[in-house]
Amino acid sequence: MAGRGHSRTDRARRCLTMGRHRAGLRGIRIHRSYDIAEAARAMGVSRGTVRRWIKAGLPVLRDQRPYLILGSDIVDFHTSRSGPKQKCAPHECYCVKCRAPRSPAAGMAEYIPLSASSGNLRGICPECGTLMHRRVAVAALAALRRKLDLSIAQGTEPIGDMPIPCPIDHIDNRANDHAKAPPSQ
Repeated sequence: MAGRGHSRTDRARRCLTMGRHRAGLRGIRIHRSYDIAEAARAMGVSRGTVRRWIKAGLPVLRDQRPYLILGSDIVDFHTSRSGPKQKCAPHECYCVKCRAPRSPAAGMAEYIPLSASSGNLRGICPECGTLMHRRVAVAALAALRRKLDLSIAQGTEPIGDMPIPCPIDHIDNRANDHAKAPPSQ
């Protein structure tokens, strides 16, 4: 990419800001107009994303090239598209397929410990049957037991703490058995 006018740090910074995250409106000034590349840079997204927003209804001034987008239109477009945040009750999990908080089916859930202080609450969505997960603190388990039929799964033991850390240990034993066997004639 030498000769393109971008330094290595600029490319690395762009790669970091164009990851999987929500577009930020902090860089947008409502009294300024942006072309597609400037809007993408200000929001930390790719130019293709801004073009998809235009196809989805983001207003653009098409009188001249490059197309211009008003900062106020960008802010209005994003605030109208994002719905209100849905908060889950302590006994609910968020179903990604239904896009809504749901109480697990039949009031049954499973707690899977991940550390000494927290774990995952796992249940089935009563509407679509999808598996739902939620991170829960150990301190909240008593309150959850009042609302849900909660079963606690056995936590997995890290490989380093297992008595035989090598999963292919039987191969070494087989090699030793062959070495001890009397030579065949």
